[in-house]
Amino acid sequence: MKIRNSSYRLSDKRFWEKIQKQYGNGGGTYELYCMLPKTNIVPVQRMLKADKSGTLYIGRATSFLDRVIELKKSISPNHTSSNHECGVRYKDSEILQEKYPYEHLYIELHGTDKSVELEREKLKSYVREFGELPPLNRMA
Repeated sequence: MKIRNSSYRLSDKRFWEKIQKQYGNGGGTYELYCMLPKTNIVPVQRMLKADKSGTLYIGRATSFLDRVIELKKSISPNHTSSNHECGVRYKDSEILQEKYPYEHLYIELHGTDKSVELEREKLKSYVREFGELPPLNRMA
């Protein structure tokens, strides 16, 4: 099982404070996944094989604070935002919400000034390995 670094729990009350402390206004790429207590990442069934890293979404941000706040608000049961397509797709599916509960969703951040290139490579690599995009991504 892959251990994820620079990960933050979406439901953490200090979520923004922790991200701002580590990244300031910086950005990069990010991956959404679900981890149950005792560090058990929830695998995702894909076309070619199970994704044991549990990646639900791969995205990029010029500023983590700006883009990730949109993601959090769009997924959170306490908000009604539709500013991030990942959250819209997540909220449209009760099955996804049951299998990957909000209180167990995490985001892993990868700081870089080459977010477009890194996101593109991460998505291509994911498709090569699993035969399709992560479940909450879609073709642009």
